[in-house]
Amino acid sequence: MNILYIIGNGFDINLGLKTRYSDFYKYYQSQKSKDDLVINLKKEIESGILNWSDLELAFGKHTINLNGLDEFDRVYEDIVDNLGDYLINEEEVFDFTKVSKDKFFKDLSTPERSLAQEDIQELSRFKERWGTANWNINIITLNYTLAIEKIIGTEHSNIHIGKHQSGQVTLGSIQHIHGYTDKRTIMGVNDVSQVGKIDFHTDQEILEALIKPDSNRSQRHNVDRLCENYVEQADLICIFGSSLGDTDNYWWKLVGEQLRRNTKLIIFVKGEEIKQRFGHKPARSQRAIKRVFLGKTDLSDEEKQESLKNIYVGINTNMFSLTNEDNNA
Repeated sequence: MNILYIIGNGFDINLGLKTRYSDFYKYYQSQKSKDDLVINLKKEIESGILNWSDLELAFGKHTINLNGLDEFDRVYEDIVDNLGDYLINEEEVFDFTKVSKDKFFKDLSTPERSLAQEDIQELSRFKERWGTANWNINIITLNYTLAIEKIIGTEHSNIHIGKHQSGQVTLGSIQHIHGYTDKRTIMGVNDVSQVGKIDFHTDQEILEALIKPDSNRSQRHNVDRLCENYVEQADLICIFGSSLGDTDNYWWKLVGEQLRRNTKLIIFVKGEEIKQRFGHKPARSQRAIKRVFLGKTDLSDEEKQESLKNIYVGINTNMFSLTNEDNNA
């Protein structure tokens, strides 16, 4: 059985890292610049941005204010450099010793534990199809940080993390599809429709920086090909800590294709707290999240309706609540 995780910034936030866009923006504003192009960008992204995908969309629109490759490079490289420096510092000051590796491995192996009882039973029966066969887990992280690697320790691939029945559970690999804080960092949009400057739509140098799939292809590192294979081979896909933003539509469409072959999908999200006495309300939020995700796929209306039975939503669960404070609560 192949289990795939697609992990977004919500994972780092859940640990306690200050990696929200609002955290970074305070830092970015404090970094002085004499470049009018950078100053104008900072003014434009000051408000109305909640998630990193919002920033990426805003930057794509902001390109309408730029003329040519030189101006693009000056602004793009300034924000990427500052973002990388900020995240490196946040990682350095964070105490990873307070994070439970055992809980992380347990959550990776049994994500259904955080869901409603009927969902647990359905997914448990689904996983039983593989009997005593080994389970292989891979992770695609949308983050630049090494938070996952620092939780695990020195070995990051092909490590035994648990058992199920008579089979082994193995963590295969962790792939950074958007790069790292200090190398091949990709901050951009999904396609040219999200680029405001029409002149840039045919500028290869700019597209290879700004369009995420193009940037991965141009770097020829094959991480994108490997991640595509993970999606295509997955029997169960879990999305955690992602806003399902439009700047990653490439991946949401690929996951949607897997729903056509009855792959199971679990989406974990943070949402509005609901009083436990209103037990009927979570179903509303779950349906809304399913609609949002399916709206980003290329499935037909009939296929979307059919896929609903294979999508599970966990809202405000204890999935990946990994600090000692969380576990003692």
